[in-house]
Parts: sequence; C-alpha cells; structure tokens
Amino acid sequence: MSQVGEQNNHYIEEDEIDLRELWQSIKNGKKIIFAVVALVVSLTLVYALKQPNVYQSEMTLIPTQNESSLSGLGGLGGLAAMAGVSIGGGSMTPDVAFDALLNNYDFIKSFVVRHDIVAHYEDENLDKNYVFALGFRGIYDLLTFKSEEAEENQDMEAKIYNTVNMIVKNFSISSDKKTSLVTITYSDFDRNYPPEMINMFLKDASSYLVSNSLKNIDGKLKYFESEFARADSIEIRQSLSATISKILEQKVVLKSKEYYECDPLTTPSVAYIKDKTKPKRGLILVVSFVTSIILGIFFVFFLQFIRSEKSEEKAPII
Repeated sequence: MSQVGEQNNHYIEEDEIDLRELWQSIKNGKKIIFAVVALVVSLTLVYALKQPNVYQSEMTLIPTQNESSLSGLGGLGGLAAMAGVSIGGGSMTPDVAFDALLNNYDFIKSFVVRHDIVAHYEDENLDKNYVFALGFRGIYDLLTFKSEEAEENQDMEAKIYNTVNMIVKNFSISSDKKTSLVTITYSDFDRNYPPEMINMFLKDASSYLVSNSLKNIDGKLKYFESEFARADSIEIRQSLSATISKILEQKVVLKSKEYYECDPLTTPSVAYIKDKTKPKRGLILVVSFVTSIILGIFFVFFLQFIRSEKSEEKAPII
C-alpha cells in the first residue's frame, strides 16, 4: 500500500465516531446528566403545579333553513337589483356570521364595554375560583405577584384591547360539514364563567345580526310596495303581492328566533371540576424529562470537548 493510501486510512480512522468512547463519556458524566434532569424536571413540575386548570363550556345550535327565501323571484329579482335593492339568494350561515362578529374589533370592543368584562377580569378575588392540581394552590400564591401600580398606570383603552384579544383567543366557533350543527365554545380558568360568556355573546351577536337583517327586509318591503302601487297589470300586481308576502314571512320568522337563524340543541353548562381541557401536566413532564436527558448528554459532550481542546493546547509541541 502506498504512503498516500496509508495516510488517508489514518485520517478516516480518526474521523470515525467511536460509539464505545461516546458511551463511556455518557457513563462518566452521568452525575451531570442526572443533575440537569433533576433541575429541569423540578422547574417544569413547579411550572405545571402553578398553572390553574382551564375549563371549557360549549353550546350547540341547529341552523334553520329560511323557507321564505326570495331566490325564486325571476324577473322581479332582476328588476329590484337594477333599482339598487339587494334581494339575495339566501342568508349568511350562522357560523360565518358569528365568526365574523367575533373577529370584528369594534363589535367585541362594544361587547366588552357593555358587559364590563374588564372589571370582571380585574377583580382581585377572581382567582379564588381557580382549581389546581391536587387542590394545592400554594405555588400559585407564592409565585404570582399582582402589581396594582402597573394596572393603574395602564389606560382603559389598553385594558380593553388586551381583554378583546383574550376573549377572541378563548372563543371558538365551528360548524360540522355533514350535520351543519354550529358549536360555540369558550375557555377560562374560572369554570363558572364560560356559560355566561357564551350566552352574552350569542344574545348580542344575534341582536346585531337580526337588526341588520330587518333593516334590509324593510328596504325590500318599501321597494316592492312602491312597485305594487304603480303596477297596472293584474299579473304583475299578483306577483308583487306574493313577493311582499314572502318578505313579510321572512321578517316574522327572523323575529321569532331566539338566536340568529338558529335553534338551540344544547345549552352551555358549568364544566365538571375534573373535566379540564388544559394544562396537560403529565405530557408536559414527559416532554420535559426527555428533553432534559438530551440537554444533559449534550452538556456532557460539550464539557468533554472543552477539556480535549485545553489538553491539546497544553500538550508540548515536538
């Protein structure tokens, strides 16, 4: 074998990872690994025990089909469109309507102000209703600091803004594609509050949506009644009369619903004390344990690397 080949083989052997050497490094550094695991898991355990349980309540709604849809107006629909009156082929689905209002800052802001929700979340006794793991809240009380000065310095607009963001984050609105059922949920540390929030939001949102729909319906009625008064043909007057009847029927149906184009299937209730949604303390600890082992091994290898670098620097140059 040539001298060049021998040198290449020597370099390859030096670059190869010796698994036995790595395992020996881990064994030698097991105390460090155990220390890292103990530290990280202990801190994670403190964090997990400090977090109060999060509870969720939900309400399920059945969308109702509007039987007085004005989509079959034919030429009358085109005539109304030319006059600038929107007839519409169907109403917006309730889940889309509610979700649009939930993500509308002005609406949620007025909702927060109307129900004085900022004061609710600023109540100093609010956390008395929180539930903790094993019923122990000592860590929470020890590590939670309430800065009254910071709250006083924060203006009301900022408080409202933060409350709006929190509410939007805690709410969830979804619709099942197969059944069309609409589910509205709200999550909070206080398990008694989500049902109240869901009811308040649905009533305010429904009132807003119904009010807007009634304005549109009144505009349609005004237009078709004026056309009916000017019509000379009996056929046109009969067609307009049927259309006006449909619009009036739509108005009656809309006003008869407790919620916007929905009937309640289930009502929100206070969650059972053991039926929490978060935090997943067991999962948090498992992830923390695995991660701490990896960090400990990495730390051992890092220390070994530093020691080897220092030993090479101290080695005499021949």
